[in-house]
Amino acid sequence: MKSTLRTLVALMAAATLLTACGKKDAATETPQAPASLDPAQIKANAEKAAEASRVAALPQPNPATPAGSYLTIDSGHQLMYLYYGISKLPLDTEKVASLISNDFRSTQDQFKRQDLLKVLEPRIKADVEKAAANRYFIWEASGNLVEHYDFKDKKFPLKEGFWKGTGESYWSDNYEYKVSFNGDEKLRSFPVADEAVARQIEDMLTKFQPMKMRIYAFAQDVDMNSHVVKSRTVKLELLDAKGNVLTTTSL
Repeated sequence: MKSTLRTLVALMAAATLLTACGKKDAATETPQAPASLDPAQIKANAEKAAEASRVAALPQPNPATPAGSYLTIDSGHQLMYLYYGISKLPLDTEKVASLISNDFRSTQDQFKRQDLLKVLEPRIKADVEKAAANRYFIWEASGNLVEHYDFKDKKFPLKEGFWKGTGESYWSDNYEYKVSFNGDEKLRSFPVADEAVARQIEDMLTKFQPMKMRIYAFAQDVDMNSHVVKSRTVKLELLDAKGNVLTTTSL
């Protein structure tokens, strides 16, 4: 019995010793170094933060701006001037001259080109400065940008591509320069509580009757990769084929 007791005591002492040896002293344990970030990810994060800061600092439209201050865009050349005016990029006068002047574009006579450029350059610079001084403009969009009536919310939603700014519009005389529109929540639909008006618009949609949308917008930024003027929508008007305003919404 004594022998068994001594053996049991010895085994317990050995187990205790092994457990103690297996423990690590928290005070002396070497801390794990944090995993190093991927340099590419660090660069991407910095670029993303810089872009977010740049966008946050962009000028914002003033909803109180009178309608008379908006310039109607009826040529792609005006978009081009707006693009250069906002971006502050060096003005490529020869390229612009070739887009706005058939004579400059068609002649190979270098002396005639230089003579024409002397006449066109002051006009081009003046148009760019004018566009930069007033970023408010009107764009009339044809084609159906309106969805069918939403009875629950009593409104006509707009096509998602329009208010998200993913759709681009241009004039055929200068399709190199385009415009996109981005709208706040209020400008993603036409609220129409009047049933008679809602019925009229829905009937026109169903019969594919022509309508157009007059967009009051503010040129806020540019996409330099694709020559797009990025704008914020301020006010929308839905018009019938005769130009009568069917409904409107604004900031």
